[in-house]
Amino acid sequence: MARPKRNEHIREQLLDQGLKLFLTQGYHGTGIKEILDQINVPKGSFYNYFESKEQFGAEVIRHFTKGVIANMSACLHDPEDDAITALQHFFEQEMHRHEDLKAGCMLGNLGAELGGSSQLCQQAMIEGFQGMKQQFSFTLQRGQSQGKIRDDIDIEELADFLVNAYEGALLRMQVEQSVQPIQQLSLLLNSYLAKT
Repeated sequence: MARPKRNEHIREQLLDQGLKLFLTQGYHGTGIKEILDQINVPKGSFYNYFESKEQFGAEVIRHFTKGVIANMSACLHDPEDDAITALQHFFEQEMHRHEDLKAGCMLGNLGAELGGSSQLCQQAMIEGFQGMKQQFSFTLQRGQSQGKIRDDIDIEELADFLVNAYEGALLRMQVEQSVQPIQQLSLLLNSYLAKT
């Protein structure tokens, strides 16, 4: 018997609902039935799109990361901003975006929850962090060519520092229910990254 034809709209709904519930309830706290009930899709249909919950989890992570990278790209690559200004705008935007929803970053949340227990999800998270690092690297390279970003530390190390600092700020923001950690990160950019 042939498999039913996939509907990309339903697949997108499944990913959106999975993202919403993973952010609020975590991976283990979210059941497939709960996701399906929220969008009125029969249980058997789930397996037309995903082989398992683990594979679904990895795809939700990629879905989330795609949005994060698009947002970073739009904010960090404004041709009118120098690199320091672009980074400050990005972190200020993140501070405002998280003022009401202090749920942190799904990569950090699921990383803490799953650790290395799921290779599929772990690989998707690694790809997500690499995508974020790449966006920061592009901006830092632009800043070095503008003479605005310090060149005594390797760009890859600076980009890793920004990813780590950003994820740490999001985690503290979630725990403390305050945007102050992101605000502090934004304020430190000039003193740490700027070429003197």
